[in-house]
Amino acid sequence: MSVYKPKNSRFWQFDFIIEGRRFHGSTGQTTRRAAEAAEERKRREVGEGRFGSAENLTLDQACGRWWDDVGQHRGDAADVERRLATLISLIGENTPLKQIDPEMVSDAIRKRRRMPYVKSKATDAKRYYPSPATVNRDIIEHLRPVLRHAAFLWAKRGLKLQPIEWGRLRLEEPAGLVKIYGVDEQAAWRAECGPTTGLALDLLMTYGMRFGELFFELGDFDPEGPRLNIASRLMPDGERRKGRKRDTGAHVLPLRIGHAREIAARLARARKAGLEHIWYVEERDEETGEVQLTALTYYGLQARLNSAADRAKVSPGRRIHGTRHHAGTTILRNSGNLKLSQRLLGHANIQSTMRYAHALEEDLRAALGDEDVEVSRNSPEAPPTKSGTEGGK
Repeated sequence: MSVYKPKNSRFWQFDFIIEGRRFHGSTGQTTRRAAEAAEERKRREVGEGRFGSAENLTLDQACGRWWDDVGQHRGDAADVERRLATLISLIGENTPLKQIDPEMVSDAIRKRRRMPYVKSKATDAKRYYPSPATVNRDIIEHLRPVLRHAAFLWAKRGLKLQPIEWGRLRLEEPAGLVKIYGVDEQAAWRAECGPTTGLALDLLMTYGMRFGELFFELGDFDPEGPRLNIASRLMPDGERRKGRKRDTGAHVLPLRIGHAREIAARLARARKAGLEHIWYVEERDEETGEVQLTALTYYGLQARLNSAADRAKVSPGRRIHGTRHHAGTTILRNSGNLKLSQRLLGHANIQSTMRYAHALEEDLRAALGDEDVEVSRNSPEAPPTKSGTEGGK
């Protein structure tokens, strides 16, 4: 049997050659024995001539080909692989592509909505259900490109797919809220943070970094810039970083001098202590009295930020991710330049940045002379008052 398991993948792959033709792809299996059985089925399909025609092409085969050609090369490949496995389990790996119709997709969406998950290992842990956005990504946003890719590759071999109106099947998602933190709210949150958590909050509020991007590698810091290159995607523990979603190139952030000095100082201590990132706390050894540095984990730093927000009575919601909204809107208000906001947040497509533009609508109405609208205190320019003096200080 010729199955193998790629590095950083949960699934075994098959790879064999028959009569000079190579056949390879994902088995969709996580154990060697199951993978070998899946490979044997594919060998039989080839031997029976079913592989040469697209008439009986299955979802598993189409997903494997799309993964080879597209999915594995994306920045979020680990997430893509997991979603493909979910998709295959819901529709069936041996389901012929020609049979996939709107009803089958609707059934998969219904099943996915009923699949609960828990956030802890406790026996009485609360059960949660996936959001509409998660269901859309798991089903529509992965099945659709797989089918399109299959249609492109195998149209000449007789593959005919049924028409599907994806827009009618997509679940409605709530509009994303762009969060802005007031000056007092920022100060209260910052006051509840220690030195480590405080720096993390400053970076999030200022540069709009995704939380996972805080765990940049030590070599990503350039003191000469000063700047940060946060394009790398692996966290220190080897897990794929929860940060940049796709291969959109390097994301370079110019840093304020004060932040660069703090990062440089922490980086020097981290290197000396053999740590792989700058997020650590100081702990004094009771016997020797020496100060030791203990690295914080991804979830450890996250928990400290949330605890500080609780103590400061910061408004509930996605508070940490809200700092990204805050930074994107703040630079847009200060500059009036959508491209600068896109550059700061590292969006590959400016359409992703457009969501922040609506935050300026009230300011624009005020600038147009709408007397019923009060300009935001964060606006770079306040409209003149009726007396002709400048307001909005």
